[in-house]
Amino acid sequence: MMLPIFFHRRSRYTTYRSGGYRPSRRTGRGRWSMGCILPAAFLLLSMVVMWCLWYFCPLTEEEQKQSQAQVETRTRYVLSADTTDIIAFTTTRGDTLLDGLRNAKAGQNVLHTIDTVVAQWVRRWELLPYNGKNLVVEASDTAAICRLPHDGIMQLLRRQAARIAQEQRTVKEQEADVEYFLRTHTVLDNGFDIVARYGKKLETQAVALKENAALVQEALKGKRLAIRLERRYYVTADSTGRRVECIPRKVRDGMVHLTVAEPCDKPGATSRLCRKGDALALLKARCPLKTKPVLSAIDSLGTYSGGRDSLAMPHGYGRMLTLQGAYYEGEWVHGKRTGVGFSIVPGKRLRLGEWKDDKFLGERIAYTPERIYGIDISKHQHEKGRRRYSIDWRDLRITSLGKMSRKIIHGKVDYPVRFVFIKATEGVTVRNRYFAADYAAARRHGYRTGAYHFFSVRTPGRQQAINFLRNSRYSKGDLPPVLDLEPTDAQIRQAGGIQALFRSVRQWLNTVEKQRGVRPILYISQRFVNKYFALAPDLHNNYDVWIARYGEYKPDVNLVYWQLSPDGRVKGIHGDVDINVYNGFDF
Repeated sequence: MMLPIFFHRRSRYTTYRSGGYRPSRRTGRGRWSMGCILPAAFLLLSMVVMWCLWYFCPLTEEEQKQSQAQVETRTRYVLSADTTDIIAFTTTRGDTLLDGLRNAKAGQNVLHTIDTVVAQWVRRWELLPYNGKNLVVEASDTAAICRLPHDGIMQLLRRQAARIAQEQRTVKEQEADVEYFLRTHTVLDNGFDIVARYGKKLETQAVALKENAALVQEALKGKRLAIRLERRYYVTADSTGRRVECIPRKVRDGMVHLTVAEPCDKPGATSRLCRKGDALALLKARCPLKTKPVLSAIDSLGTYSGGRDSLAMPHGYGRMLTLQGAYYEGEWVHGKRTGVGFSIVPGKRLRLGEWKDDKFLGERIAYTPERIYGIDISKHQHEKGRRRYSIDWRDLRITSLGKMSRKIIHGKVDYPVRFVFIKATEGVTVRNRYFAADYAAARRHGYRTGAYHFFSVRTPGRQQAINFLRNSRYSKGDLPPVLDLEPTDAQIRQAGGIQALFRSVRQWLNTVEKQRGVRPILYISQRFVNKYFALAPDLHNNYDVWIARYGEYKPDVNLVYWQLSPDGRVKGIHGDVDINVYNGFDF
């Protein structure tokens, strides 16, 4: 409103002072004098200088905070075949393998990676005031996987199919381990709830793997494959926390320019925002690109969640999933598995029990009246030197579990005998003279009964099997026959080596199974398991094991019976007796 006053043209007939407005001699029209122009120009120049000072002056710390915003990003990759979206995934791992596979039709909100980045409120037009709708965020590099050609994606999918098949085999093995554990334990056993939860997780994983395998096979049929990156942005619109989606308009100068879909509250108390040209430098200076922090050395091995000590190492109760797929849940002490914990590793058996300094000690079970106990006997329960003893079969009761190891015993040891194994033969000529009477008495008094043969390395296994079949009994309801295999290292060398011994053992097992119609059980020691049993995978995988181990921890094998003590006491039997516990509760 000031300019018309300073530049007002007077009439040509007005009386003029010296240096004022005068009409032109040539045209007769009026003209401006320097006395009018200079004040107007000075005022206009002052306004331009003030605007420049306001516009180019750096923002204060408070103004910078007011002009920033937290933007949530949701990201996923989509693989399409012949323009049809088939697979959505979150990240890549290793040799460009895909993590988090899902059906692409499930929708953006079902599968995505969520992150939070810092954005800068800016003006839509540099010289105009803020209108409350424009943001910029630092642009991230497009993933290399999005630039793969068709043939490269085909190779990727083939590797993915092989990986899924391997994971399905692993899940199937682990499900068998979990089923075996749940069948042989009760809720009273320490860690039962951990294994049960993991079993539910395996069921869900098996279903997802089956669906993913079908998706990969469908994608492999495509003639034109492509992968694209989808990213959505959301900003908090007002003080109520309402989230509004931001629409990407363009990528320029290392920034993604966003427009808010709905009007937002004016940021802070000022409309003085930074210029777009300074926004990227401000974002980098105040909010550099963030990477996930490595809290401790163990975080580089996989994903950990749970308690930590002052050095960020696992301490207390926590869960760890390594990059190789090994899972541990349980107690930690300063970064090492110590206490009660559950571990399952691809290709290995489930382990639940006590740990110390990252070493698995074993499972220590609690002995209660609910467990199923039994004994094994031979002529030694009848003969001590020249003295002879009989067995009182009317009321056999276990009164001691022996003293060779520490045991967790609930209450008084006064357990009924539920099963009895009786030695029948040894080698090709030896037979137990008390077998027939003991077998008949045990069955007559209601005990589950079985017979076992003590293996000799001096004679072929088939001939020993014939001796056993001739001098033992097997009736309906009896326990499977047992081969007692306890060779020393010297005896194994005498037999021609461990593989020659295993061939002879297979002869005995096959002959007895064919004749009796039931698969025998292998009785072996913990030392034999540790040193030799893995050399015969067919025996290890296909036969139940009755093991002799006199330590405090439960044997880490596919166990059916555990001989936990050779010095137990049984009411009705003279002297020490081998005490056994059945690995389960449904006999």
